[in-house]
Formats: sequence, C-alpha cells, structure tokens
Amino acid sequence: MRLFFGVCLCVAGLAAGADQASAQSVADPGAAETAQAAAPAVTPAWKPTLTLGGYLQGELDAGASGDSRFPTGDRFFVRRARLTASGEAAHNVAYRLQGEFGAGLGTASGATASLTDGYVEWTIVRAAHVRFGQFKSPYGREWLVSSAQLVTIERALVSDRLTLNRQVGAAVIGDAAGGRLGYQAAMFNGNGRNTSVNDNRDFMYVVRGTAVPWQPTKATSVEVGANAFWSRDTKLSMPKEFGLDSTPDTQGEDNLFTGRHRGAGLDAHLQHGIWDVDAEWLHGRFEPDAAPAPDVTSEGWYATPSAFVYKRLVQLVGRYEWYRPDVHVADNETSAWTAGLNYYARGNSAKLMVDYLWIKTPSASDRAKLLACVQVTF
Repeated sequence: MRLFFGVCLCVAGLAAGADQASAQSVADPGAAETAQAAAPAVTPAWKPTLTLGGYLQGELDAGASGDSRFPTGDRFFVRRARLTASGEAAHNVAYRLQGEFGAGLGTASGATASLTDGYVEWTIVRAAHVRFGQFKSPYGREWLVSSAQLVTIERALVSDRLTLNRQVGAAVIGDAAGGRLGYQAAMFNGNGRNTSVNDNRDFMYVVRGTAVPWQPTKATSVEVGANAFWSRDTKLSMPKEFGLDSTPDTQGEDNLFTGRHRGAGLDAHLQHGIWDVDAEWLHGRFEPDAAPAPDVTSEGWYATPSAFVYKRLVQLVGRYEWYRPDVHVADNETSAWTAGLNYYARGNSAKLMVDYLWIKTPSASDRAKLLACVQVTF
C-alpha cells in the first residue's frame, strides 16, 4: 500500500508540474517559442547524388549514298547507344560521365565502347561555372544541342564538318540578366576526344556568347549567338574533302594539317507558339605552314523551320543546307533539302522520326535518301 500511495504521489506531482507549465505557457505565449528558438537547428548532412540514364537510337539509311558522311548501301544500324551517370560529388561540385556503345554514322564494321563526356563542374557563383575534363566544345549552336533533342535525324553537314567535336580541356560557363545573356570560354588540347596528349605546346581557344534580345512571352523569344576559335595544329587528321596535305612536296594527300586553324560562326533561334526556326552560318580557315600548300577556306549555312501540327505529338520539319569545304575550288559544294515528320509518343523519351533528303553533291548521280530513326531515352 505504501508503494501504491508513493506512485500516486509521483504521478500527481508530474501532473501538477505539467499544469504549471501549461499555465505559464498561457500567461506568456512567447515563452515556448523563445525556448524553441534557443534550441540549435539541426542541418541535415549533405549526401552525394547519382542519376543514371541514357538513350538508344536505331536508324534506317536507304537510297542515295548522300553526302560524304554516309557509306554506300542500304542498312539498319544502331546510331547511338549511350549510358550516362551524373550528379553532385560535393556541394556545388557536379559531374557527368557518358559512354557510347553505338556504331556511329560512318563505315565502322563493329560497335566499340568509348567515352563521350567525362567532366567535373564547380559552381563558384551562378555567373561562373568552372568545368574540367572532356566535353563538347562551345562552337556551333546545332552541335551543342543534344542528339536526343534534334528535330532532324542528322545534323547539317556544315555543323558536322566545321565544328570541333568533344575536346579535353577546361572552360568557364555562366549567364546573367536572368539567363538572357550567356557565355562560354574554353581552352583545349585541340586533338579531339579521347586523346590525352597535345600535338604541340599550343592550345585551342574557343569562345561563345548568346543573348535573348526579345522575349515578350514565355512562348515567344529570339535568341542569337556568336562563336569563334583559333588554334595551332600539328598533323591533325582531317576529312579528305578539305584536300589538306602536310607534305605537299610528295605525291598524294595525307589529309593531315599543320598550321593555323581558326573559325567563326553566327546563329539564331526563333520560337513562337508551335513554330521554331533555327539558322546558322559557320566559317573555317586552314593556313598551312608548308609554303607551297594553299590556304583552305570552308563555309556553309542552314535554315531549319519546324512546327507542331497536332498538339505536341506530330511535328513537320524542313531544312535547306549548303556547304563548301573550300570556296576557292569550283564545283565542290554540297546542298540538300530535307522534309521531316516526327512523332513524339512521349516527348523525347519515345520518338519516331522520318526524313526524306534530296542531296546534290559534286559526284552524285542518285540524290534521294530516306532516313528513319526510333529513339528511346531513360
């Protein structure tokens, strides 16, 4: 019984204390808030993040041999098969790693794995992100658009030939004025992707700037861009169509370039409701060190209008492109008309594309080409 009464007294005492605290709380409502504010806030520990994804593109190529990128013969092939890992390794330190397992557009007889992107990006402030590793060189608007987001199956020939591929180096990237002004400035080895050495003691320098001068609504805007690069190369391998030769005193062209290489480009993008229009002009110049070898000036342009004709599911695309690997050589231009139809079953996550091309090349006798592509992203 004594034990029972003792327990009852303890419970009564606790209840009385609770009532007293409650009374104090009613008398002074800020007391509880003051006590809560005095307690130190617990900040959750930051954890690294990892996002896995990728995309797959299967392609049909039939009809004419097309421009200099396409092999002869009808075929099915895996255009791209890419796996991507991205995320943040530390606060304000992001990373991206992407591998390619597709066969590509050329004449490769088998698919091999290779690195496309592999870089670390440190965000100092919004106006300055420092990126280091292998990534797309900021030269050419269409080149910078992901291949999973293109409105045509293949990029324009001038974009493919006069842009600079992925490179190994470092860049500073940023924007201002709420994203209406942007810039990229980069320094690379200049030897292309997956090359860990520099061909000489010089680097390639690339700059790009963008601006949105007109944006009355979210659905209507005009964006303009300009970019340039300059480099000094030693025995850089180039496509045969440029006619480059590092040893002009010997017979035959080795398609290697040694000398100064530079280029410039202008581009614009118009968006208005269901309409989009992209246009770009690119110019490149090769100045060989070997005295007898002539300078080579290349240029080209394209214009690509597109419009959704049924909701955001069916899109019609047109394009005209023109390209000359050397403007000083007669009858070496390539031009093409493209008519395309895209069906977005689930945006770019599940997309079917069909393009009909009418291509004029210096040696073409058959000009009509059909391309079809099915794409899945995950």
